[in-house]
Amino acid sequence: SNARGEAPGEGNSFAMMEEVLERLKLMDYEKVFFPKGFRPLTHAFFAMPSSNPAEQFHYFTTLATWLMNSLGNDCKAPSHYDDPNATVANLTMELRKTGVPADYPPIKLKQGHGEAVCAVLLSLLEKVGHEFRKPHHRPEDAAEEAEVDDGAALDAEDGVADDVGHLTEDDEDIYYGGGTAAGKGEEGGSEPLTAIQPSVEPEEWRLELERVLPQLKVQVVSDGKEWRTHVAQARAHFDAVGGRVAPAAAALERVRGEVAETVEMVRKTEAKLNAQCEEDVAEHAAKQRDLAAKQEEQAAHLERTNALAAELAQVTEELRSIKARMDERGSAMTDSSPIVKIKAALGKLRQDARAMDVQIGVASHRLTAKHLSSSLPGGGGLGVG
Repeated sequence: SNARGEAPGEGNSFAMMEEVLERLKLMDYEKVFFPKGFRPLTHAFFAMPSSNPAEQFHYFTTLATWLMNSLGNDCKAPSHYDDPNATVANLTMELRKTGVPADYPPIKLKQGHGEAVCAVLLSLLEKVGHEFRKPHHRPEDAAEEAEVDDGAALDAEDGVADDVGHLTEDDEDIYYGGGTAAGKGEEGGSEPLTAIQPSVEPEEWRLELERVLPQLKVQVVSDGKEWRTHVAQARAHFDAVGGRVAPAAAALERVRGEVAETVEMVRKTEAKLNAQCEEDVAEHAAKQRDLAAKQEEQAAHLERTNALAAELAQVTEELRSIKARMDERGSAMTDSSPIVKIKAALGKLRQDARAMDVQIGVASHRLTAKHLSSSLPGGGGLGVG
């Protein structure tokens, strides 16, 4: 899982973050991320925890998405409002599609810093790569010549004279020594050194200087990144700020005085209102106390009312139960169906009694006949038969 093949550790995270930052600078990531509100990356941004973990995690996911899109993927940029777990799952899936090792625990990627985060970014950057091109040099004659200003002021002679005045001592020796620097160190020369007398008239020299002076101008292209430009701008800003300090201080002093006067006026007005409304304030406090007492009394009465309502509900339930039992008993007392049933049962009993009497009579008749037949002479055989 380590992009560099080194042992894991905190120092390795810092080393990987250094390489990540350098590779991102080669890709000009500033042009993409700075307009979106992202701040510049530091040399330890993803190597250590940040004071704003949500911003760090969002920066990491957005950067990884941008790198994967640079490789030809079509990934949707994450948002601050997305679920971190879903974002990590989508990122892991896209990394596998890209061919980047994604066998990191989701909790490591969700932190937004550490070795896993740096390894993912470094793997993506290594996969993106960077093409180093040959430097392009502008030709020496590409600079346009300055236009000749026929009406140039003659004050430029002072500038040329200043440049000429910077000749070194050796140059002066060469000039006065006949054009050889060795003449200074030669021994045995007995002739004294004398100044060369010019053979050109001063007026002709001045006219020639006026003619060639515009052509001696050098067009200097100012570079915004050059330190002298920064120094000049800093001095200009310093002078501008220094010129505005005194008026701003005076304005701030005036505002301070006005604020102090307003505060004092408000304090006096507040004291006056407190004095005028003292009785009303006391009356209001008394009414507040009365209101609190009434509210407590109302709460007590309300509690008593709730208790009585509960008791009434219980009594009502008992009354309803008693009334139901009385209705049941009354309906049982006025119902004649039991009497009808009793009468029917009595009729059936009478029928059964008559049938039984008939059966008893038949049985008695048979017993009497049998007794008579057994008492006659020679009736034993008949009785048996």
